[in-house]
Amino acid sequence: MPTAAVLLLALLPAAPQPTHPKSFWSSIAQQKHALPAGESAAPLAAELVASLGSPDPELRDDLAFSILTSWIYTQKLLGPADLRSIVQTLQGNLRRGIGGPESDQVLLRSFSALTLSVIASRDNADPFMTAAEYQGLLDAALAYLREERDLRGFDAAKGWMHSAAHTADLLKFLARNTKLRTADQARILSAITAKNRDAASPFVQGEDERMARVVISIVRRADFDRTAFTVWLADAKAQAAFPKQPSVETLRAQQNLRRLLSSLWSSLTADERPSDGAEFARTSLREALKTLY
Repeated sequence: MPTAAVLLLALLPAAPQPTHPKSFWSSIAQQKHALPAGESAAPLAAELVASLGSPDPELRDDLAFSILTSWIYTQKLLGPADLRSIVQTLQGNLRRGIGGPESDQVLLRSFSALTLSVIASRDNADPFMTAAEYQGLLDAALAYLREERDLRGFDAAKGWMHSAAHTADLLKFLARNTKLRTADQARILSAITAKNRDAASPFVQGEDERMARVVISIVRRADFDRTAFTVWLADAKAQAAFPKQPSVETLRAQQNLRRLLSSLWSSLTADERPSDGAEFARTSLREALKTLY
């Protein structure tokens, strides 16, 4: 009997398959991502979205993602209706093959999360999402962070996979949005801790820095929930301490949390922009780190 998740995936619309050769996209990149004469951005963007899962790092990263970033955020060639359609496809992509063994399917999931981060950044600068649409995207991002098991970073042949870092990028921009509910700050912080605690592999390719920026987006908010942060920091500090019963799993979790807090401290210290929330977080973190080092 098929599970509900399998049935849901079967109902998701299939992404349009690429019809243009790689040379077509290369020529667009060479022209600083200018839209070719006689072409429309929306159908081309849908084709680029389908290439986000390509094992070819040049097509996936240098071309598809880079052109989409320009058309979504820099040039704003795609309007709200176009973006809503893309968001629906990308959110569906986050579920494709989720929870399965390591495979190239992670590329589509991971780069869909990264492209969603660009759309979230666009909504911060030029709001178009409703509160319900924003909440749906936040829920999808947190679910993906929790359920993604393929945590490979860089592959010599296929380039960046980096699902944890790309999801952190998405959460970073979502955490800056005015539509974020105060109660969701604690959800995001807790999800970051859980990812570092439960990861089946250590984060050693900059994931700690990307996750630290999610926390910074929260502490710099005007409605920063200091109580939620204090609770989160106490929990993260406890898990970053040397485990009473060392094991491969507990030591991996300890090192992941330790790196996260260290990266957060470095970023907060280096960023001198005035912020009462950042100062509160910096002071609290300083006291916590004194017992870890």
